[in-house]
Amino acid sequence: MDYYSLKMRASQQVGEGEQRHEQHISGAERIVARENVEAVCSAMVRRAMTHSKGDPDFINVKIEKVHECDIQILKALPVTRVDVDTWQEGLEKAFGLVGDAAAGIRERLPELLRETFPMRGAMLYDIATGKRLEPDHERGVRATYMDALHSSEVDGCKNHFNEAIVLATKVANAPGIVAEICISDDPEYVTGYVASKELGYVRIMKMKEAGDENGGRIFLFDSRRASAEECIDYLQKKKVLVEV
Repeated sequence: MDYYSLKMRASQQVGEGEQRHEQHISGAERIVARENVEAVCSAMVRRAMTHSKGDPDFINVKIEKVHECDIQILKALPVTRVDVDTWQEGLEKAFGLVGDAAAGIRERLPELLRETFPMRGAMLYDIATGKRLEPDHERGVRATYMDALHSSEVDGCKNHFNEAIVLATKVANAPGIVAEICISDDPEYVTGYVASKELGYVRIMKMKEAGDENGGRIFLFDSRRASAEECIDYLQKKKVLVEV
């Protein structure tokens, strides 16, 4: 059976003159059977047109055929939920978990996370050298070509939880990845997570204030386990379906 990879990206033009640039509004991707391509594309465009960040100036949709033999099936990371009273407590919990997974990184995490806020992708941070390894520090590294196995959803509503656990599972299985920390950039969604093969998917219910448009993610990587090229190639090219 053949599948199709569908990707949507929506953006706005902001600023004036030389400062004018595109600002990301919304993105989504799916891997679906042929019969669902049209419906899912329509849902993606509807999602882009109704996003809380405003009306897009550009919507790009990419459709690419994917052969079943090229797809890796992964079992979703086990899920743990952590309830906290404040977003500050949530951040401290997240930093503590990541610090346990990557010794010596705890004190750097607040600064590193702030650096990810303007990025479209993730920071790839090498815990062995203390260096950032993204080829483009402004854009970051993106994990793409993934979906939930047997997913039949064709509506335009964003399912933060399903999308996050699919992404977290793929990232955790990439060569050299130690852990991931993530906060959504959607203003109305305050839940974030920490994930790794050892920790599973730890869903922390408050990691920022409601209305905050800032969000970002860090992929913590160990260059003693794999090369950055191997890791990036897996994240950006390997087709993955996750049993959620």
